[in-house]
Amino acid sequence: MIVAIQQPEHLPWVGFFNKMSQCDLFVYLDNVQFKKRYFENRNKVKTNDGIKWLTVPVFTKGKYTQNINEVIVYNEPKWKKKYIDLLECAFKKSNYWEDIKNLIIPCLDANTKNLIELNLALVERCRDYLHIETPALLASSLEVNQFTGSDLISEICSRTGADIYISGPNGRDYLQIDEFPKIGTSIVYHDFIHPDYPQIYGDFTSHLSVIDLIAHCGPNSGSIVKNCYSLHINDGK
Repeated sequence: MIVAIQQPEHLPWVGFFNKMSQCDLFVYLDNVQFKKRYFENRNKVKTNDGIKWLTVPVFTKGKYTQNINEVIVYNEPKWKKKYIDLLECAFKKSNYWEDIKNLIIPCLDANTKNLIELNLALVERCRDYLHIETPALLASSLEVNQFTGSDLISEICSRTGADIYISGPNGRDYLQIDEFPKIGTSIVYHDFIHPDYPQIYGDFTSHLSVIDLIAHCGPNSGSIVKNCYSLHINDGK
């Protein structure tokens, strides 16, 4: 069993979906602290005027320690119009603008209260478009809230029967790698090599939301996502 674990980000980048395509089970790490001004409620898109943040407003005042699965969308009247206007600015001239609208607009129309519900709906629609069939579950469903850091990851691996855990490269900085063999889990690091593809505005820019890839490559996006990765076996460092 190959397991990957990742925060449910907002319209994540290509590497998120590549990691999902490489595992047998994908765990959404929804029970960790929400990071303000990170990627849980926003992501990058490219316009003729440069990189812009596509953002969902959320309640954060006085909620500094709230987990991702506790974050509420601030459904003030104008945010969806601003959001859609930025989408149009970024992608209306692309070949697959209709695909972008079909992926995103139904999720916005659902008037979701919780950020995680919106994020997961968007992730699920994008992964279906990319033909990724990996089953997924929420970390909170495993009742592991008493664990943090490396202990949280190893406990999830233990409860899901992971033989191999695909870690992001930052796992080298905090995972207690000596503990994983005790539960029968080996670690590999997802050292992702980002693909280049044509973009309508200027030279290629990487690490944008996956919808940038979809807008420019359409139905070919799935094969691009699945065939541009590098996994390094744990070297003990």
